[in-house]
Amino acid sequence: MLINKKGLKILILICIVLPIVIFIIQIDFISVFQELLKIGGKFIIILLITFIAYLLGTIAWWVCLGPQRNELSLWKLFGVRQIGETVGLYNPSSVVGGDMLKTEMLKSYMVSDDNAAASVVISRVTAVLSQLCLFILSLCWLLVTARDQLPIFWLYGVLVAIVLSLTLKILFFYLLNKKRVQNVEMGDRTSLWKRLRSTISNLIHDTQYFFQHKRSLFWWSYCFFFLHWLVGSMEFYFILRFLGFDVWLMQGLLADMGVIAIKSIGAFVPGQIGVEEIGNKVVLAAIGIQATTVWITVSILRRARQLCWILIGAVWYMLIRKDTSKVFRHGNPIRQS
Repeated sequence: MLINKKGLKILILICIVLPIVIFIIQIDFISVFQELLKIGGKFIIILLITFIAYLLGTIAWWVCLGPQRNELSLWKLFGVRQIGETVGLYNPSSVVGGDMLKTEMLKSYMVSDDNAAASVVISRVTAVLSQLCLFILSLCWLLVTARDQLPIFWLYGVLVAIVLSLTLKILFFYLLNKKRVQNVEMGDRTSLWKRLRSTISNLIHDTQYFFQHKRSLFWWSYCFFFLHWLVGSMEFYFILRFLGFDVWLMQGLLADMGVIAIKSIGAFVPGQIGVEEIGNKVVLAAIGIQATTVWITVSILRRARQLCWILIGAVWYMLIRKDTSKVFRHGNPIRQS
């Protein structure tokens, strides 16, 4: 059994590290260095913007922990989130793998199993809902300001995207307001399907309970994630400004939301290699920037930013490794009956 557990840990580590290594190998470091030389010290502004966005996302998650948020500092939670998001971005399991890792890492900070899992799911819900709101707003702005310039195909595409996003948002809130199902007992622990079904059912119950009984905390998390996406979208705005384009903040928001939507389609691709580049090209064309050199430069700079945060995440993991490693040896120190 010890060998099996050790082998499983090695396999999980390979699944996490290998996609990141492949991503780094795919990067043309000469091109990255050349573009960074052109931007110069302004690249620090891009890193600062993403740091603020990540910090706002951490606060949005911190709110969802309820009273147990006091068990760990905001900076430790920032590190846990950064590691989990990095794993989610560069792993075929996407956000599922990243969120599972965040749940496991939380357990070593005196956060109960149930609260750790529920906080991750609830924060993911508020993140998606706030993102949908900004996506709808950016598409409506595009429809109002550029409807005469958009080809008929793009016009109908934007309308369909607005309707689908709005429908999805309404459906989300309908499910959150729906009468809660009772927690399902684990039952037959030998059945993987029954255990999975029970876990999902209980997480849905916890999310509905949080929305219906802790509504103020839910909306605080929603607002912080709204700011998280809004600040994060300024990356596109500043990159295009640095390249000499007179763009509006709403164009940066539209570009960022568009890339996120396209990346979600290829979420199973580690690091969205190729997917993100296509997304950059599509959204730049949508705001009237067609030059291939600009598309390539934007893609290189955004990849450079990702590479920096991979390195920061690796350093952060080394700093908090002693705190989180005990969960894999002893499990969660708090158990709920």
